[in-house]
Formats: sequence, C-alpha cells, structure tokens
Amino acid sequence: MKKLYLMLFLFYVASANANLAEQARWEFEVLLDEKRIGYHDFNVSEVDGVQTVTTEARFDVKLLFVNVFSYRHKNTEVWRDNCLTSISAETASNGKDFIVRGQADAETFRMRSGSLDNELPACIMTFAYWNPEFLRADQLLNSQTGEYENVSVVIEGEEVLAVKGQDIQAIKYSLSLAAGPISLWYAADDHRWLALESIVKGGKVLRYEPVNLPRTLGSSYALGG
Repeated sequence: MKKLYLMLFLFYVASANANLAEQARWEFEVLLDEKRIGYHDFNVSEVDGVQTVTTEARFDVKLLFVNVFSYRHKNTEVWRDNCLTSISAETASNGKDFIVRGQADAETFRMRSGSLDNELPACIMTFAYWNPEFLRADQLLNSQTGEYENVSVVIEGEEVLAVKGQDIQAIKYSLSLAAGPISLWYAADDHRWLALESIVKGGKVLRYEPVNLPRTLGSSYALGG
C-alpha cells in the first residue's frame, strides 16, 4: 500500500511539475538542537523547460563564543525533464574544500570531484529536495562530495506540521543513506517541500525551518511572501 501511495503521489507531482513558473524560492533557517546556526536557500527558475537551481548555505556552530564548525556551500544546477544536465558546486566544510563539476552528454554524465573523474548514467539526480520527483531515485549525486550514493525512501505517513504559525497537513518521508536517515515533509495537498530533519554527529538534531516558501505547488510555482 505504501508503494502504491508513493507511485500515485509521484505521478501527480510529475503532472503538476510539467510547467514551472518563472521563479520559486525556498528560504530555511538551520537549527542545531533548536539553536539557529545559519541558513540554506534554494532558488528555482525556468526558461523553455530548463530549470536552473541555485543554492547557498552558511552554518556556524559556536561553543563559548568560539566557532567550532563552519560550513559554506554554493551550487548551481541545470535540469531538463527531471535529469541533471550540469552542476557546479563549491563547499568549504570546517577547513576542507570540495569542488564538484559535471556535465551530461548523450550517453553519460561526466563528473569531476577533486582530482577524480567519473562517468555516471546520462540521467541522474541530486538530493533535489525542492522537486519531489527525486524520491523515485535509488541513487543520488551528493553535490558536496561528488559521491553517487545509494538511497531508499519510506513513507512514514501523514501528520500536521506547524509552518510559520499555520498548521499544514503534511506527508513525512524517510530517506535512508549511508550517513544516516533524513526526514522530509511535503504538503499533502500541493506537494511543496516544507521541512527537513536529520541526526548529525553527537546525536544532535539538524533541522530546516522554513522562512519563505512558494505559496503553492500545482501547475506552477508561485512566489511566497
């Protein structure tokens, strides 16, 4: 029944996402054990069926006023027909730098991460939380490390999620991967991405709380306020 539910949900989303409006934006504040440590923003724009997605994240974790962890991430992805066609990502994670570059051709997705080159299938996806179609995938490209990771998705069920003072009926998904599970919430009526939560090192809870969301996700995105 869960598999059927997922397939029906994704079929509806595929139809709903056929035509994106010109621009949609997600803005999240990032919390670690309920303490704000930064932000992660996603901007999606479309021209002639091609989506360009830009993301930026900045986290700082302090202990007794000393910065013990810093994270900076910028990424630009280009998509067509739910396939990644290019990626250009740069990440600085606590003093360690990552650069990921990739480009699709007719037969493969050619990728470089650091000094390593790799050829992946022609149609791949990243952890594109903004696009629920990514829940179909059993492998996803990690835009930070360049790893092509095995994943699995389980529907946890429906629950009410408080978003900016408003109760929204949401569907919760659990995304399993080697680094640990990620919980995701999508609006039950229009399939907007609403929130994210994961357990990180030391058992701490990392959570994305929305500051700005597209108002709807039906036949098009609309800018939130």
